Amino acid sequence: MYSFLQANKNFRNFWFGQVISQIGDRIHTLAVIWLVYSWTKSGTALGIVLIAATLPSVLISPWAGAVSDRMNRKHIAIACDASRCLLVIALAGMAHNNLLNLPVITVMTALVSIASAFFNPATLAMMPSIISAQDLVRANAITQLSANASGALGFLLGSGLIAAIGVPAAFLCNGGSFFVSALLIGRICYRHIPQSKTISFVADLKDGWNVVQSIPMVARILGPLVVINLLFSSLSVLIPIFGEGVFKSGSTGVGILLASYTGGMFLAALVLSSVQVKATMSVLVTSSLLAVGASFLAMGLIERLPLFIVALILVGLALNGTNICLIALFQRVIPGETRGKFFSMLTAVSLSAQPIAFGVTGWLSDLVDPAAILLVCGVALLICAGLIYRITELREQYV
Repeated sequence: MYSFLQANKNFRNFWFGQVISQIGDRIHTLAVIWLVYSWTKSGTALGIVLIAATLPSVLISPWAGAVSDRMNRKHIAIACDASRCLLVIALAGMAHNNLLNLPVITVMTALVSIASAFFNPATLAMMPSIISAQDLVRANAITQLSANASGALGFLLGSGLIAAIGVPAAFLCNGGSFFVSALLIGRICYRHIPQSKTISFVADLKDGWNVVQSIPMVARILGPLVVINLLFSSLSVLIPIFGEGVFKSGSTGVGILLASYTGGMFLAALVLSSVQVKATMSVLVTSSLLAVGASFLAMGLIERLPLFIVALILVGLALNGTNICLIALFQRVIPGETRGKFFSMLTAVSLSAQPIAFGVTGWLSDLVDPAAILLVCGVALLICAGLIYRITELREQYV
């Protein structure tokens, strides 16, 4: 990996900026989750804040992708990082002065999510312009590797920071990380190639959806992806509920559980950044979903902290391995001039179920045993594995 980064200066700047910002982001996420659940002891309240963290991205992503195809993607990324930096520093100030409450933290979380909605499609669409086509899988794997390693580290650091010096310092760390990311993205040499013709945003959106429909394999994947995201998104609500409400492990236990999930994602990225996996997409995705479904069933049947740690590692490993390879597949088959619109549309469609999952899971966890939610999700994931296996086009695509 070192030699790859040395040989690709532009990618190295992007990669290092993301490492720093992702560590700060996980510290921030743990601080928000811990604050809300410690205030309310309510899964519903936690679900509301998580909806605020995702719903703006779902609603705005199609327009954000159109913007990234019209405007300089590098400038968009810098502006988004600068905006997030200012928002999070303001949040740190309010936390320090005891001005935070559930409505305020919900609104601020939504504003950060809006900025992220523009940042993500811009950087995903920019990647093929700063790295060669044959290195895309490896570059995506390294990006995921760093994201997951820094994510696990961020959750562990966050639990220590919150216990030692409080929530305001955790927010302040995230603000500084966005500032560093903006500086490093500014050092990337990138030349924006605008659309050959100017069309309306409505036409842009239709164009993005037409791209999806024009490739049958991609169109058939999107439906199952929505359901899969609905099911595994329940973990975002259930992890703090089990960590604090069931295992009574405090912010440290919640941080360890979140780090276990991202640690599994790190392992997947490490494997794919180091070796060439020889398998069809059908085999990879189906076997991964079977492993995730089995892990959900195990957690629902055996409520033990060590088992949860192992199961969450396996869930992260399986899901992220699939995610890395699917992104590389889409980057290969989608035309460059519509790539931004496609990735924004993909984000909106595949993540559209997340806010529903957060709201429903939070509400149900206040009414029924959270273990029952895990069991239902586990069975549904096994069914999804069978549906994915039936997509014949994936049997012709290799990792």
